[in-house]
Amino acid sequence: MWFCLFLVRRLDIPVVIAYVRSCSFEELRRQIDYLEATPVRVIAKLLRTGQCTLKSGIVRSLAQLGALKTEFGHIGVLLPPTVHGERKFRVCEVGPVLRSNAGVDNGGLLREIDAFIAKDERGEVQYNVTIFRQGTDLVVKDGNKRTIAFYERRKGSSDEIEFPVFIVEPAEQGA
Repeated sequence: MWFCLFLVRRLDIPVVIAYVRSCSFEELRRQIDYLEATPVRVIAKLLRTGQCTLKSGIVRSLAQLGALKTEFGHIGVLLPPTVHGERKFRVCEVGPVLRSNAGVDNGGLLREIDAFIAKDERGEVQYNVTIFRQGTDLVVKDGNKRTIAFYERRKGSSDEIEFPVFIVEPAEQGA
């Protein structure tokens, strides 16, 4: 049965991940293998040891995708607006911050996002995005630049999208 599992509120924009389902053992194995080669490889360990579970789902609204938190707690010297929970820039905030504040992007983040936008236009991007859920907080842990590029490329178009994500969440205690 398909259903919506997560609802997170941010400034009247609910983030809903639809069609959430538990991943098969094979999907779990592939995602662990993938995550082991990323900067967030600790998530692979959490999945392997059963401390976390893996699900998949679809973000169906561009506004909801834009409301997701990224891993970026700062961009250069700039800090994200203060909102409930951990201070992180939202997907919808990163592009505008980078484009309107020349000189804060020492690491070439905007250049990398623009490269993903160009690849997306050619259909060359594989969207393997991992979101971590802690309570009601959803944070893109892997695939931040791809997610921002997807959002930036489509932000002037229809709100309806089909953006597949993996959701990692702490395993239930005593389960």
